[in-house]
Amino acid sequence: RWRVARVEEFAFAPLSPTGLVVHDTLTARASPRAAGAALAAAITALGGEIVIGAGEEVGPVIHATGWQGLAELSAAFGKPLGTGVKGQSALLRHDAGAVPQIYAESVHIVPHDDGTVAIGSTSERDFDAPGTPDEQLDTLIAKARALCPALSGAEVVDRWAGVRPRARSRAPMLGPWPGRPGHFIANGGFKIGFGMAPKVAQVMADLVLEGRDTIPEGFRVEDNL
Repeated sequence: RWRVARVEEFAFAPLSPTGLVVHDTLTARASPRAAGAALAAAITALGGEIVIGAGEEVGPVIHATGWQGLAELSAAFGKPLGTGVKGQSALLRHDAGAVPQIYAESVHIVPHDDGTVAIGSTSERDFDAPGTPDEQLDTLIAKARALCPALSGAEVVDRWAGVRPRARSRAPMLGPWPGRPGHFIANGGFKIGFGMAPKVAQVMADLVLEGRDTIPEGFRVEDNL
């Protein structure tokens, strides 16, 4: 459901000069880092092994190697196939309750059920320290507080930075690695990577384990070559 609503309908809302907001029930709230930890725990509980660093290759290999992997692919094929875009985010201590996330002036403000609120993110094409937050995050935090006064006194409890893989087409890049039998690519999700991850996993499992190709047009490795 998509509707225009009065801002006073919502206990946790951005400032609105018009007194109006768009309320969109298609979107949801999630904590990507908590989801990743839950997935890792599930893999371990089911008997899988997570190896940090170089591991032994046994059977087919899916290269879900992020922005560094896009650099390797670009070198392998002699053309730019993608790059990384740095993003910085923060976690504030504020219990907003079970309320919708806020998106205003390109800032996401996402309440979590554990009494925190995540804000993000910057979008940096040029960077020197991929995993290090800097003054650009300070600017983002100040902007989020100005947009949502409920956060004005909230303590910053965590700050982090990472790099999103942006394929040349801006869409996920999925399929066999050309010229490398038994090797597959799942990369380039960029801004939709987290939301698309469950479907990407299903499509890649079908391809690698069953030989069934259900990759959508526009998402294929060849579309970037």
